[in-house]
Amino acid sequence: MNRYEQISDRVLVTATGEYADFQEAVRKLREVSHENFLFDDRVTHSVSDYANYLQRISYEKRNNQNPYYNNFVIAGFENGKAHLSSVDLYGNHIAKDYIAAGFSKYFGLATIANEWNATKSFEECRAILQKCFKVIYERDCHSTDKFQLATVTASGVTVFAPEKVESDWDFKDFRERKN
Repeated sequence: MNRYEQISDRVLVTATGEYADFQEAVRKLREVSHENFLFDDRVTHSVSDYANYLQRISYEKRNNQNPYYNNFVIAGFENGKAHLSSVDLYGNHIAKDYIAAGFSKYFGLATIANEWNATKSFEECRAILQKCFKVIYERDCHSTDKFQLATVTASGVTVFAPEKVESDWDFKDFRERKN
């Protein structure tokens, strides 16, 4: 069960929350992509077009009191630069240089904000995300110890294999039980 879907050759969408809602939203985004393909006029939708469309349908579903219980992250590459945005269950659309969803908004966003800059290499960014997911895993007993990275560049979408979070449970109070 993947939590990401490639919508076009340079657009990737992922989400936290209800998986069935994620599947429905992806189906609608794929319909838009397929319609675009059928016109065969070499005009394609940009990543911001997909993000705006997702924002509109999320807002409409919220107004109908049947929201997508998701926080979507849309990543893409257009006009020579990267685009990253988030759409929540209320239909709020935020485009920034870095986005967090789910528990990472609470436990990882401060770390990302303090350490991120546009000149960091992929490996430096990976180390920041590993640090964030280590905190998330150690704070949430229901989370998994794996995370998956993806990149969207001018050459396309690359999804990497899941990585295991290195955690440290060697805390004195964990080893010594007190009555």
